[in-house]
Amino acid sequence: MSNLVKARISCAALRHNVEVLKTAAAGAPLCAMVKANAYGHGAAIVAEALSGMGMAFWGVATIAEALELRQCGVREPILLLRPLDLYEPIRDTEEAIDALLEAEIRPTIVSTEGIRLLAQRAAHRRKIARVHLKVDTGMGRNGCPAGDAVELALLLCSLPFVEMEGIYSHFACADERVLDSARRQQAVFRDVLEKIAARGVRIPIRHLANSGAIFNLPEARLDMVRPGVALYGYGGKYILGSGRLRPSLRLEAPVIMAKWLPAGETCGYGGTFTARRKTRIGLLPLGYADGYCRRWSNAGRVSFGNRLIPVIGRVSMDLTILDLTDVPEAAVGSPICVISDRRDDPHSVESMAERLDTIPHEITCALGSRVERVLMA
Repeated sequence: MSNLVKARISCAALRHNVEVLKTAAAGAPLCAMVKANAYGHGAAIVAEALSGMGMAFWGVATIAEALELRQCGVREPILLLRPLDLYEPIRDTEEAIDALLEAEIRPTIVSTEGIRLLAQRAAHRRKIARVHLKVDTGMGRNGCPAGDAVELALLLCSLPFVEMEGIYSHFACADERVLDSARRQQAVFRDVLEKIAARGVRIPIRHLANSGAIFNLPEARLDMVRPGVALYGYGGKYILGSGRLRPSLRLEAPVIMAKWLPAGETCGYGGTFTARRKTRIGLLPLGYADGYCRRWSNAGRVSFGNRLIPVIGRVSMDLTILDLTDVPEAAVGSPICVISDRRDDPHSVESMAERLDTIPHEITCALGSRVERVLMA
């Protein structure tokens, strides 16, 4: 049975965004980031939509996400971003490594412990492990220290059944107005690459550019780029050229009940809304459990056709209340647009993120499992 709340994902928008990104990347191959269920859009749906678009790699955060892609028929290389040595305990780590070796997933390496674990299992199974070394150039999260990168690269290249396919780092501030920090990270990464090359090691795939850097830092494109949020049509005011992207998600839910609320009566938890007039209210079958933030209580706006409708009362776990008084044509069964795919609408992903002082990623990743993802033309 299909769900009432549907996230309609535009295949045309996704494919358009790939073309925009290919142009911006000036020939650098794309690693499509589909971690976190493709930023909430649905990994299987996005993989289907981009089939045949020439993705060089797919990027995920967990082994489960990687295996899901394989089960969906993805045959291109898959990069696992979470370093191997962050899986614990050791028994689970060995099982995880065996699974990724069998599925030919590319793991991220950041330490000698990760190398030891991988080399041991690869030799045991006599399977070639193609790996990517991650270097912390200033993000301050995972990644080996820049000063350790050369020795780790040499160690990787010395081991049987291990092939160093790539090396990468991640920008912290490539989507900001001032790019000085990003350029410092780029300089650190370039220095690491030069030192490794001086030791006679050739690494086929060097990658650094995320969505912001693809547009803002042409010199960071290197051998591959990793578009994330831009793939889904969202950029930012400081990402040059991202206005060419098309938002790919539209969230809809039907009115499931409508009734009149007398003037002076309240609705919702805490009675935070009091009707100043006789008010026609409608219920939507979604709430914060579905990713519609409770902060939209008495503050959100949705739409029916081109008419904006205010959210009234507190957003609850499963229901959201609307004021339908001025939209008499909206009735039970009417489809209400909760998140718009038109960038300038007040309930677009980017507009909602700006109003909540957050980023588009949080709006789309919040969509819950009860929301049915549907691929549209």
